[in-house]
Amino acid sequence: MPQRPLERICYVEDDEDIQRIVRMSLERVGKMTVHIVTDPTAALAAMETFKPDLVMLDWMMPVMDGPTLFREMKKRPELAGLPVVFITAKAAQRDLDELSRLGAAGTISKPFSPKDLPDQLRSIWSKLP
Repeated sequence: MPQRPLERICYVEDDEDIQRIVRMSLERVGKMTVHIVTDPTAALAAMETFKPDLVMLDWMMPVMDGPTLFREMKKRPELAGLPVVFITAKAAQRDLDELSRLGAAGTISKPFSPKDLPDQLRSIWSKLP
């Protein structure tokens, strides 16, 4: 279990409505700092600069989907250890199983409850080594 609280989240998501809901949920309810990146191709550099505790990736995005971005993170030593949580409405169980094998920390299904999201993330955070 990590020794420090979950405070800094990098969220990669192209949908502005969902960005707003997640930001409100995590900042107001969860008292976390959220850095939203709309372009997956810019996300790797943003993660290096922001240094989040945890990364949330949307599954379906144009240009590069969440699983592809996750695999790119794993190739970079400075990002490979970041815990990643996928937010998805569409992932098949075999895809989720593969991401777990690759080291994804967890998944949150859409639709999710904004008031429960901080606790869902903290629950995943508490199970990390």
